[in-house]
Amino acid sequence: MKRTVVGFMAVLAFTVSTPQASWAASEVDALIEKLVEKGVLSKNEGIELKAEVAADAHIVREDELKRMLPEWVHNTKLKGDFRARYQYERKANDTDSRDRGRYRYRLGLESKVNDQVKVGAGLASGAEDPRSTNQTFQDTFERGDVRLNYAYGEYSPSPEISIIGGVFEKKKYLWTPDDMLWDSDINPTGGAVHLERKLVGNTKGFLNSGLFVLDESTSSDKPDPFIHYVQGGTKWKNSSEKVDATLAGTYYGFNAVKGSNLDWCAGTNTGRTSGSTSSGACTGAPIYDFDSVGGSLEVGVNQLFGGLPLSFDERISLFGDYIHNFDPSDNANGFAAGVKFGHKKVTNKKQWQARYQFTKLGKDAWFDALPDSDRLGGATDVYGHEGVLTVGVNKNVFLEFDYYQDQRITGAKNRAQVMQADLNFKF
Repeated sequence: MKRTVVGFMAVLAFTVSTPQASWAASEVDALIEKLVEKGVLSKNEGIELKAEVAADAHIVREDELKRMLPEWVHNTKLKGDFRARYQYERKANDTDSRDRGRYRYRLGLESKVNDQVKVGAGLASGAEDPRSTNQTFQDTFERGDVRLNYAYGEYSPSPEISIIGGVFEKKKYLWTPDDMLWDSDINPTGGAVHLERKLVGNTKGFLNSGLFVLDESTSSDKPDPFIHYVQGGTKWKNSSEKVDATLAGTYYGFNAVKGSNLDWCAGTNTGRTSGSTSSGACTGAPIYDFDSVGGSLEVGVNQLFGGLPLSFDERISLFGDYIHNFDPSDNANGFAAGVKFGHKKVTNKKQWQARYQFTKLGKDAWFDALPDSDRLGGATDVYGHEGVLTVGVNKNVFLEFDYYQDQRITGAKNRAQVMQADLNFKF
């Protein structure tokens, strides 16, 4: 013990007296070897002391780096994902089919400016289409596009209030249990507020409201098209947290959308004569407004049967969505209903989740530039089925198989099918 203390003090004195201590590893190692050679330290003590000194030097280097960088860098987080996809499509009447290779890459960062403010930005593969970040394998190895996926500032004056503006991910600010109305790739532009507060027991109430700008009007006497909404709801859990439920009602108001030829439509609202081209242009304009009211619900139970093999009942949830457009007299309603079972979220190997959804969306129930683009090209006037199986193969790596079978509500009853096999990596 005496030799160890003497040796450590000698090395410490040498380290402190060296002007650039964190870069003097070789000199410290040489001194330790001399102490071992003189018998002041045993061989094992010398090895242990080298390891301790190396660890201390590492800490010193990290502290020096932190002091050199501005504080906001330390408060910045990176996240992202990569997806490789094989997709098979069969059009109506089984007369046209194709195979596609596609990929998606997304990278985002979030910086905490202070305790109440943060800013975020993200990049994503894909072209201009707001309902897709996919890049298709095509055009003789042509390099894909990378675009700004979102950029926002968020202010949270208290844990109960959040206010956001810019281009942002809508999940926190508009709750929906499915993609009947909103494609998951859409990041709205505008601003929104989220309020959430504990009510009684295990019940919380929330209120979301916002304004999403759709376009800039080129006419001085015509207002910009936009959507404003108000959503109120509750979240509840029983005392054992085995059962939970979320319920919300939403009002949507559409401004200057009726009669406007906005881009990236599916061409299925009354008044449209064709959907968007590769540049996003549509032909025709909706003849109805889309001011509407809707309701959303999800009820979940954890281990309903006490824990079945293969985690079939790790979590079982039922979900649904409804929308009604006030303007048209026909084809003005839409609803979705489904079930999920397995793990609540797949983040590791041996975890899995299965989901089924039925969707029926009337021709003029909703604006045809917003629904899930994989469901008959993002159309309204559609009903059909979707099944999804997600399987974890490693930590943050999972396989997903997604199958759509859809057809138009009006006209010929010809089914279209889409099958997707994805390998996903999250970081």
